[in-house]
Amino acid sequence: MTMLQTIRNNSQGLLAKIFIGFVILVFALFGLDSIVGTIVNSNSTVSVNGVDLNELAIENEAQRISQQLLSNLGANIDPGSIDPSQFREQAVNNLVERELIFQTAVENNMTLSPAELDRQIAQTAEFQVNGSFSIERARALLASFGMTPAGYRAALLREGLMDQMLSSYSDSSFATPAEIEMVSRINNQQRTLRHIRIPVEMLTQTQTVTDDEISQYYDDNPEQYMQGERVAIEYVVLDRQNLMDEIEVSEDEIRAQYNTEIASLESAVERRASHILLQASDDTINEAMTQAQELKSRIDNGESFEDLAAEFSDDTGSAQFGGDVGYTSGDTFAEPFENALAQLELEQVSDPVRTQFGVHLIKLTELSESDIPEFEESRDRIETELQEQAVDDIYIARAEELGNLAFESLDLEQPAESLGLEIQTTELFDRSGGVGIAANQSVIDAAFGAEVRDGLNSALLTIDDSRTAVIRELERREPELRPLAEVSGQIEASLRREKARQEAQTLGQSYLSSLENGQNIDALLSVQGLQWQSTQALSRNDTTLPAELRRMIFEMPKPAEGETEIQAGQLQNGDYVIIQLQEIIPGSLADMPEEEQMQLKNYLLQQEAAADFNAVMSGVQARADIQR
Repeated sequence: MTMLQTIRNNSQGLLAKIFIGFVILVFALFGLDSIVGTIVNSNSTVSVNGVDLNELAIENEAQRISQQLLSNLGANIDPGSIDPSQFREQAVNNLVERELIFQTAVENNMTLSPAELDRQIAQTAEFQVNGSFSIERARALLASFGMTPAGYRAALLREGLMDQMLSSYSDSSFATPAEIEMVSRINNQQRTLRHIRIPVEMLTQTQTVTDDEISQYYDDNPEQYMQGERVAIEYVVLDRQNLMDEIEVSEDEIRAQYNTEIASLESAVERRASHILLQASDDTINEAMTQAQELKSRIDNGESFEDLAAEFSDDTGSAQFGGDVGYTSGDTFAEPFENALAQLELEQVSDPVRTQFGVHLIKLTELSESDIPEFEESRDRIETELQEQAVDDIYIARAEELGNLAFESLDLEQPAESLGLEIQTTELFDRSGGVGIAANQSVIDAAFGAEVRDGLNSALLTIDDSRTAVIRELERREPELRPLAEVSGQIEASLRREKARQEAQTLGQSYLSSLENGQNIDALLSVQGLQWQSTQALSRNDTTLPAELRRMIFEMPKPAEGETEIQAGQLQNGDYVIIQLQEIIPGSLADMPEEEQMQLKNYLLQQEAAADFNAVMSGVQARADIQR
């Protein structure tokens, strides 16, 4: 991936995360000068032109890289094997590149207007209620993500300047019609040919291999037939599921848990609120309280709350919807707001309420309560959950006891007897693992570790979420050469295939020689049951022929006028091919659908932009004072 692509992807990801955590109100309260001092600094050993990189940012970037690796590899890797610290160097490189891009943007006098910042935030969907911006919702998100207005504004401006740097290259790059036409002629080129394929499988069964040849190959290549170190173990497993039968839950316990859940459901009420907000400072709070009381009186006298919100509320985002700010379960809005809302009856309007945002009149518009299930509907579920909770405590205690007993014992007899566990065994297995418990990576690591090798019980091993185990060596075999009788069949098959590869090559080269001498080889091919395979107008993406063969075909030079071009070679699987290229048909931009033409043009523009950007940034980095 190019530097341009990497930086663009990273900046988009960061902007997405920043957008979720901030509010529109900051743009009315804070200016560009608030940027200064908003970046949190900690001890750092990396600086770019005198600007220290935040150590926390480096750690976060390393964590992001490790998480991306885990996401890409999925189930193919153990998360415990990923240490984010090993990605520090890559994280530092990423952040150095980003800092250089930002500094270069500043040096080139790039800027982003406050109005543009306002517009970006105003259009952020996460800050909207019913399609319009909501101050209360935005402030709640700000608080939940622990972000400051100045910090967000600085980050957004920084990302905007970096994006301008990237856009300055992508927007100014160009591809001429001649370049596009030339690439289309190559990419969409077609080739007409015929080819012979001598399959190695056809010749394998006719090969003979003697016992002497097998023995000689075995003696000459002992390293191929070494059996690695193997171990067999004995072990005991503590299984959480086996403890469930020990747990009995009384009817009183089930009933008590049911009552607790009912009480919780009864308290889990969602309220929908509308408000009229009068923004105020310490100097104007009294005026706002007076105005709010006047509005309350007008509402009490029959005027519409919604109409007054549209006319007087300073929360312009919610005012157009009658002051509606959405639902809360008690923790969305400021504490005084929530306390007042909780005291209201449906459609009731509060007295003036002061918060850090000003003075509110609050109306409860909807009240949503959970359905209460009957006891019998919930009984079995509650019983199972109580058993699960109880078995967790027993499992943890027993696992700790198993670990202690294993540490104190010279074998597994005492731990097994004390905890009523069965001692089980495995067959020999190597470092690639075996079957059953021997397939678990923690068991494999312990079995070949120093502790078990020295004849001790292992430490407590986690097999999965519900099983732990202790293992002990039962038998160990050092690396040894596998007997000839055990591998002779494998050697014979290998020798047969190698002889078949050689025969395919010899046969193919004889055909090629005859063909190059101008002979007709059709009769020779017929003897082997082979024939030419003709292909008309083969494209690069045509899957009728294997990719390896297509690659050989499209690497061949153009035949001379009235001639053919011949090439031969052996494929990776041993098949031998002879290709007779007859014609090359150039591609044409006019033959491409309009959508593909645009894709090709955009691809060339991206390549040109990436090349220009990388060249500039290479020079910037070479001149920069980077301390690590």
